[in-house]
Amino acid sequence: MHSRALPIFFPRWRIAVPLLWLTFAAWIALLFYASSQPGKIGPENPILYWDKILHFTFFSGGAMSLGASIRATFAIRWATIFLVVMILLCGIGLGDEIHQLFVTGRSGGDPFDWLADLLGTAAGLAVLRLLYAQRPPAPASGNLSAPE
Repeated sequence: MHSRALPIFFPRWRIAVPLLWLTFAAWIALLFYASSQPGKIGPENPILYWDKILHFTFFSGGAMSLGASIRATFAIRWATIFLVVMILLCGIGLGDEIHQLFVTGRSGGDPFDWLADLLGTAAGLAVLRLLYAQRPPAPASGNLSAPE
């Protein structure tokens, strides 16, 4: 089973759908691992709001990974993909903030971290949609593209 060609890195290659889902599973595992690490005592990062930038960037990647996986697996509209990914990553971000409440030295439950997660998710989906829009159209015969 193969997905439609992804415009991100391999415009003419086909990537196996399970590999896309494995990428998203790895993203979740990395999120859980990073959130489970005890907080560091010491001076804050010299870059103002560095943690918000990390949340935004990390969730952008997760949204792109999940969005590409859903797009490759199901023939559904982008609006539906956007809604599903926003709801799922909203829940994952909230769960991550709750999880951090129980990790030594971490300050979980930060609504601004969660907001950065949501904004990153929306930005990642917007970038993914633009990348798919730049993809050349598939040949007429055997067109597997989902409805727009």
